[in-house]
Amino acid sequence: MTLTDKYKKIDKEYILSDSSVNEYGFRLLTSGYQLDAFQKNPIGYYMHRREDGVVLKWDNLRIENDVLYGTPVINLSHDRGPQTCDEAENGFLNAASVGHIVVLEYSTDPEQMLPGQTGPTITKWYNKECSLVDIPGNSNALTQLYDAQENELNLPDFQMQHVKGKMQKEFVLTEECLQALNLTEDADNATIAASVKKLSSENKTLLNDIYQLQQQLADLNSNHVKFEVKALLDEALENKKITVALKNKLATDYATNPVSLKSLLDAMPAYRSISEHLKATTRDKAELQWSWDDYERNDPGGKKLKELKANHTERYKEIFKEKFGNQP
Repeated sequence: MTLTDKYKKIDKEYILSDSSVNEYGFRLLTSGYQLDAFQKNPIGYYMHRREDGVVLKWDNLRIENDVLYGTPVINLSHDRGPQTCDEAENGFLNAASVGHIVVLEYSTDPEQMLPGQTGPTITKWYNKECSLVDIPGNSNALTQLYDAQENELNLPDFQMQHVKGKMQKEFVLTEECLQALNLTEDADNATIAASVKKLSSENKTLLNDIYQLQQQLADLNSNHVKFEVKALLDEALENKKITVALKNKLATDYATNPVSLKSLLDAMPAYRSISEHLKATTRDKAELQWSWDDYERNDPGGKKLKELKANHTERYKEIFKEKFGNQP
């Protein structure tokens, strides 16, 4: 068998595609057809059945008067090849149908739509195969649609907008969204995009302001804790409950915990030397019987009340409650 016995070029030119509306409601613009892409591997099947193998390839591909033409070359080595050749030459296979259509760009602009068109106008595209079929636009044809990343598309997917070569799903803005964006129902894409961009910018500014306020609040809390710890330690040192060395240690250990520090200091008695203790014992016993008014009358400076609070906490609470009716 010679090489020419393995294939046969049909002496008939077929229309592969034009810009008319197909039975699925969309149309493929011939002006946007990427002929070079298909010419790299211009194969075809019988009735789009890829699983049956390649039955033909296309020769003499050309565009004229908004129509894509080509001549089929039948693969006679294929089991279906001789029958396909006979049917094409005898007028039983009179139609070609592009398949595996890769959609690069499209439009839903009503001004580009023809009477009877319900789907998009595909403005830039190419096909990866073109089959011989019995009926053009049959149920197997023009359904294999893909985006540039080889994701299969269905017709509902074309309720999408083409943005910089990518597909993005279209959505409907509710009345609440329109109000939030300060838009009217007739707002175009550019107006919507500008409003969203403005809102996004304002949101970033607001988030930054919140962050700054949180930092300021954290600093204030930190300074307040430091002040509270220092005040507690200064008072304890004044009341001779702690030494300077112990004060410095407690300042480190309780730097962020003034509540626990206060509990510790309240439980600590004031320091007294032995001589001071002996001198004060008799006096202290008498003073322990004083009321709040006695302390205020006998010690206007309040030093004795501070000593009572430091050394006899329960007695201090007792006379405080008698005076003011509640616990300190």
